[in-house]
Amino acid sequence: MELLANHVVLAEGDDEQSCRRQVIEFFEKTSLVRYDKIVVEDRAPMAADPVFKEELSAAVEQNRRTLQRFIEELGSTGFASRSDLERVAQGYHSKILHIIAHFLDGFIGIDSAFYNLVDDSHWLSEQTQSNIAEVPERFRLLFLKCYSLTPREAALLHM
Repeated sequence: MELLANHVVLAEGDDEQSCRRQVIEFFEKTSLVRYDKIVVEDRAPMAADPVFKEELSAAVEQNRRTLQRFIEELGSTGFASRSDLERVAQGYHSKILHIIAHFLDGFIGIDSAFYNLVDDSHWLSEQTQSNIAEVPERFRLLFLKCYSLTPREAALLHM
């Protein structure tokens, strides 16, 4: 089995077990990515834990860097403005645009370092930030290692 992705997932719940259950159920139901095996690490820091903010910031920043890399890659194909949309070549170039759209619309993919299960997003909304500050005991970060026997198939959209 090959390690295909690592994800840091923000979940909200009454306790660690309910957060873990939400994350597993999400991956069982989503049609966006399929993994043959998901290992949820033992650590699941609560928002009150000092490491929470550091881990959350690092994961969100990794998403930003990944998104920026895809935007730069799309730019290297000659894409400069929205008027270029109709000329994006089908194939690799349109796939880059597709991945960028997923980062912006909140669809998880194998490139998602951080996923906010609360908001179905790659980012952290102001409302969720406020909620975390108000009731930190309800929010946890879960760290996933996701494996696949056939990495190409796992990466495909199953819609």
